[in-house]
Amino acid sequence: MTAGSVSVPQVIPLRTPLPGKAKHEIDTNTLIEIKSDTPEVSIYYTLDGSKPELIRKPRYGEQNTFKYKGPILLPVGKIMVKALAVTKDCRESTVVTKVFLVEYKQPNILFSLEDDDKNFLKYIATQEREAGMFTTNPKKNGVNVEIKPAWSEAPQDFQGL
Repeated sequence: MTAGSVSVPQVIPLRTPLPGKAKHEIDTNTLIEIKSDTPEVSIYYTLDGSKPELIRKPRYGEQNTFKYKGPILLPVGKIMVKALAVTKDCRESTVVTKVFLVEYKQPNILFSLEDDDKNFLKYIATQEREAGMFTTNPKKNGVNVEIKPAWSEAPQDFQGL
């Protein structure tokens, strides 16, 4: 790399390669990271094979270029990712292209036990079955909180209207 040049971004699946699968064969749960070895750059990418554009052209109705903010998930199909790194003084790298064959896989559902959700499992454990419905006994700051429905579940007679 010559002085002043901008390093081409790397498009990397964040997973261990699956046995019997090529590196470009992934599933819908695989996070994709895009990074550059050049410090303090912004990275722009597309998923439709078009070149990333920093300025939106007025004649196009749909914006295909996204600013990279963190790992992304790809939709199902043959997805062509193109990425470009740009410095603060508007120097651009060359565009990198990476094609992935993405298969659908049932999402991995993870529950966070941080912050307000830390008592989630306790709430589930205290569920009671009342009138065929599950209810909970939630607590706010250690005090029981009563939850009331916003509407009446009693049937209404509207024949007189």
